[in-house]
Formats: sequence, C-alpha cells, structure tokens
Amino acid sequence: MRTILVVLLAAALCMGQAHALYCFTCEWESSNWKCLNLTKCTDEDSFCVTSIAAIDVVGWKLGKKINKKCSPHCPDSNVHMGIASYSTSCCKSSLCNLFAIPTSKSPPQ
Repeated sequence: MRTILVVLLAAALCMGQAHALYCFTCEWESSNWKCLNLTKCTDEDSFCVTSIAAIDVVGWKLGKKINKKCSPHCPDSNVHMGIASYSTSCCKSSLCNLFAIPTSKSPPQ
C-alpha cells in the first residue's frame, strides 16, 4: 500500500501547474480506502475538505460515511448530537487530506 501512495503522490506532483491544488476526493464512502481518487482542483478552490458523518452508541460504531472534496472555502460544520456527529477538517496543501480523521477545523489562512 505504501508503494501505491508514493506513486500517487509522485504522479500528482508531476501533473500540471506548479501552484495547482490537488485533493483526494470521494462521495460518502464507508472506507477511507475508497477515498484515494486524485482530483485537480479549480483555480477558485483553496482547500481540501474532509467530512465524516458517524453514528456511535455507547462506544459501538454503527456507521461512518466519508466525503472528500476541493472547496473555495472551509465550511464550519462540526456538530455532535448525542449518537450522531458530523465533523469537517480543512487543509491548504496538495494531497493533505489523505487521512479520514477530522478532529477539529483548521482555521482559514
């Protein structure tokens, strides 16, 4: 797996413009392994965003969905409602949203 990630990183860094932002993207997948699609963001996009919707009941993880995308802004979407939560993290460098562990929202820079 490590070799695949190194190859993906090298390929993304060799593509296109020097200042282009690349993010990992996926739409509401149950596993981070399914969120390794590389996307070149538009010129308007400044952030790679990872969002996780999860349901936990007394320590039992009943479900999790992961969404990753390019975005022109960093959404303020961290909500915890008992058993359900929705967390978002943002970062500003290419391929910075590899991991699916948003613990806090990064402040816009």
